[in-house]
Amino acid sequence: MNNTPSDTPFDDIIKEPLLTEEGLINPVCMAEAEAAIGSIPLDYQQLADDGEWSEKWFTSRKEIVGTFAMWACRQSPYGCPTGLESVCKYLNECLKTECEWSSGDIPWANLSLCDINKMLYDILYEKGVKAFDVWNECVAGKAPSISFTSRYGTANYDPDKDFIDLDALLHNVSITIRDERRRDDAFYKKFDADWKRHEIEKGK
Repeated sequence: MNNTPSDTPFDDIIKEPLLTEEGLINPVCMAEAEAAIGSIPLDYQQLADDGEWSEKWFTSRKEIVGTFAMWACRQSPYGCPTGLESVCKYLNECLKTECEWSSGDIPWANLSLCDINKMLYDILYEKGVKAFDVWNECVAGKAPSISFTSRYGTANYDPDKDFIDLDALLHNVSITIRDERRRDDAFYKKFDADWKRHEIEKGK
């Protein structure tokens, strides 16, 4: 098979052709792809210099754990991933000692998106939480190294052969909190502008 370099952005990472001369998936290419994916820096490492991701906001534990639970359910092949309650309780307890929280009914901490993302990785990845790890496994057996899925599903979709992408789960938690911060920021800016306009009109 012709392995002439193309103009794709992956040429400097994946050298082998996707297919063999027989038209089959090239295992060497798949190994290169897996190695490349495995070497991608984590979110909090990639985005450390991004102002939006490094800016600290008052954040509650309930916001972090609640968003995590939402995405665990949304990404699960089933209605709810096995052990969700125990994983959420464990995450909530571990978060209590990861940073300094305010006292009160709803504890808050001043956290950036990178802070949140790193805490999630430190707690759920580094400590080896089995109930969390099994979400990345297929009920029917070993999860495929690389698979192609659609948000709309397929005619022959079998949830027992699907799994939760744990990196995507933690990324989505940060993205949702980021989007909520954007909406809050837009609301407060509009409120301030409306208030200033009201005060000006009242003083006329």
